[in-house]
Amino acid sequence: MALVIFRSRAASQILMQSESAQLLLDIIGKPLGQRGVIAAAEIDEALRRLQAAVAASPAAATAPDEDPATAPVGLRQRAFPLLEMLRAASRRQVDITWGI
Repeated sequence: MALVIFRSRAASQILMQSESAQLLLDIIGKPLGQRGVIAAAEIDEALRRLQAAVAASPAAATAPDEDPATAPVGLRQRAFPLLEMLRAASRRQVDITWGI
């Protein structure tokens, strides 16, 4: 299982498992390759797509007797770090890059 590292001058780097990164990049319309970039001009559209997907996804619900630490992780939780990076990159108008 490979790790993907997202970087931007607007935020701290994010380490993510490749399967999660693939899911999020598919949503915003980018292929997962050895390296990639979301250009500053593409940030707002990527942010809009990811926010829409999160809003449309069912919330991860835990049963009253279920331990939250072992509950499944939903799209909302997986997308949170990248959403924050996208927002910061949008404010500063800088690129986001990634690499494996």
